[in-house]
Amino acid sequence: MLTLFSGLKGLVKPRAICTDSFVFRLHSKWTVLILLCCSILLTCRQHFGEPIHCLQRDVARIKALENFCWIHATFVLPHAWNATVGVHVPHPGIDRHLPGQAKVYHGYYQWVALVLLLQGVLFYIPRYIWKMWEKGMIKDFTQNLHDPLLPGAECSKSCKLLVHSLHIHLGHFEAYFKKYFFCEFLTFLNVMGQMWLLDTFLGGAFSTFGIKVVQWDQWDQEYRTDPLVKAFPRMTKCQFYDFGSSGDIQRVDALCILPLNVLNEKIFICLWFWMVMLLCFTLIVIFYRLCFAGIPIVRYCALVTRAPQVNKGALEKLYRACHASDWFVLCLIAKNIDNKHFNSIVGKLAVAMDQNGYVPKPSTSKDNTTYV
Repeated sequence: MLTLFSGLKGLVKPRAICTDSFVFRLHSKWTVLILLCCSILLTCRQHFGEPIHCLQRDVARIKALENFCWIHATFVLPHAWNATVGVHVPHPGIDRHLPGQAKVYHGYYQWVALVLLLQGVLFYIPRYIWKMWEKGMIKDFTQNLHDPLLPGAECSKSCKLLVHSLHIHLGHFEAYFKKYFFCEFLTFLNVMGQMWLLDTFLGGAFSTFGIKVVQWDQWDQEYRTDPLVKAFPRMTKCQFYDFGSSGDIQRVDALCILPLNVLNEKIFICLWFWMVMLLCFTLIVIFYRLCFAGIPIVRYCALVTRAPQVNKGALEKLYRACHASDWFVLCLIAKNIDNKHFNSIVGKLAVAMDQNGYVPKPSTSKDNTTYV
């Protein structure tokens, strides 16, 4: 197991430069890690055994029957869900099948590991796009200012260079900010699409999965039907047709145990709560980002919390002169350098703008600037 998961250690390795938000990393880092781990677990037959076991009197062809049922799917009978187990039916959803009765087929279990792998790839796409667009700009800006013990001469030189770079490039970051907001909004669309994908994959059971599980826990033990078992049945039916010794067609009826569904149900109930949490957090972040772009006082409060030691008059000058994109870059820089250095940089940037004036915003939004 350690060997299998060792390849994923790169996802949990801390990044030297942070160019996104905590919620963005929940999508592109932790969700991808969770999905890949679940996909690997479902393929470990040596830990969870065979995915299907069928019960049939003819032992000679039991293996062929199991392979057939695994490939062609098994089914349950909807009318038998609410019957009394042990009295009317042997297991939930299992009963004698009569012609004309409805069947619900379950063949998704063959694809769960691949679907989880696909979801992991889709969750990583916004991060990949942002890395291609970001091009290491924040890393070039911050240099070695993350070190609080940086020698005085080197620190002064790096701070001066950063202040100069910010001053001449203020107003040029609009495309940068829009690209990040697009990637952040893409995470929202992605998690919505992923929930729809799982709901379609599980036949409409995923959208209300968590709600039903919470409600089921509050129902009377005597009358409740486990929604987990209904979505991921542990016992199903399978019918196989074969030739008899005289050439007549014989129907082989078998009960099949799906032990892997015990793991599947735990995975998908955790994914439901995780994705709902991601959806809520992402909506909050997008709302904050829109307020950040449209309400100047929000940007001012964000910078005050980042640089509490800077003179309020200096912050006022930045507050009145900078655009939302400039403030966004300042906040990213604050995440990647020491707080003492950032306070010094903000103060010096305000002085430089007061003495030399503010470089006006260019007419084009194309981000072709080379950052020093």
